[in-house]
Amino acid sequence: MKRSLSADRRNQIAKILMQEGSIKVGELAKRFGVTTETIRKDIIYLDNEGIAEKSFGGAVAKTEFIERSIDDKESVNAEEKKRIAQKAVTLIPPNGAVILDAGSTNAAIAKEIALMKDLTVFTNSLTIAQLLSTSDNEVYVMGGKLRSSSKATVGGWADHALETIRADVAFLGSDGFNGLNGPSAVSYSEADFKKRVTSAAKKVYTVADSSKFTTTGLFAYGNWEDVSGLITDSGAPENMVHAIGEETEVIVA
Repeated sequence: MKRSLSADRRNQIAKILMQEGSIKVGELAKRFGVTTETIRKDIIYLDNEGIAEKSFGGAVAKTEFIERSIDDKESVNAEEKKRIAQKAVTLIPPNGAVILDAGSTNAAIAKEIALMKDLTVFTNSLTIAQLLSTSDNEVYVMGGKLRSSSKATVGGWADHALETIRADVAFLGSDGFNGLNGPSAVSYSEADFKKRVTSAAKKVYTVADSSKFTTTGLFAYGNWEDVSGLITDSGAPENMVHAIGEETEVIVA
């Protein structure tokens, strides 16, 4: 029981780190009702796991695990994301059903879909729903708990909606996959949603610009063999493209 409580507390501390970027020992001790020495041990554990870096009086998140807002992400590698989006929409059949999860690359795909018509789009992203709200497509928004950083809905309601869907194709974003055998997300709840999407569509593609080859999220949502392919840009490192290509199709935009 004690080990379970420690694991739960450390998971919560990791989430706070990812959302806020830094933590203070004294504040966490009060919040969780434990001693400062217990929190220091938690920080040492997270440091050893590569999630946190100890600092004076607390810890800071490793850069790759700090979750930026969707608005911040949209301006990064915008041209690459546009090329990926233009390639992605060629994989959507006429009158097809599409699942788009939250993320800046999928927002770029939504902008391309907004120029199309007669598609059915399912999304858990408020950003994407707004982008498509005036398009000539049917748009269904999955409900659930709203995450402010990504503007995504997650949890039981969204999961239940996925159980009723069988789309032609799904596009899933990723926070990176360096050192992993598949794509990942910073948020556990969004990684869980993405994993469920892989069973809700005939074909599922991870969409990620070349910067994601050198970063990683905290939670993997599958192996490369679990998705139909990876769509990326020409800046991706050839050795990693080749390695991933042995597990699934790699489409370079």
